[in-house]
Amino acid sequence: MTRSETLAADIQKLADPICAEIGIEVVQININPYHEVLHIQLFADKPAGGIGMEECAALNRRLAAQLDSELSLGDNYTLEVASPGLDRPLVGYRDLKRVLGRDIQVFLKEAINGRREISGLLQAVRETEIIVRTRNGEMLVPMDKVEKAKQVIN
Repeated sequence: MTRSETLAADIQKLADPICAEIGIEVVQININPYHEVLHIQLFADKPAGGIGMEECAALNRRLAAQLDSELSLGDNYTLEVASPGLDRPLVGYRDLKRVLGRDIQVFLKEAINGRREISGLLQAVRETEIIVRTRNGEMLVPMDKVEKAKQVIN
């Protein structure tokens, strides 16, 4: 595990209980070192979608206090807590479950039936696979073949 991955995991552990109290979830954590400053970007959302600025600000304040006391990062970091936006990448089972019944676009690590990209209606989400109804019929896509996915906003 890289230093950034370890730090992201540590931040996740600190953020999860705070998020649970506020009723939101961590979607993604990005760690970007730039010169001597560490930029921490945390994307959070509600399970049903739609996090507000007040919730982002509350999480930012509480998480910054935890980072200062638990991780000893000093003054050389910035913390940004934000909504991931409507067209954000769908990361894992929970995100895909959230958009069940909606149109998605899936990019694959390797081709399935000669295709590396699949678009259609997300019909089912299971721990190990998803089912997408495309123009040509249903496609079963193993979760470990998904490189990334996103909801299609019309």
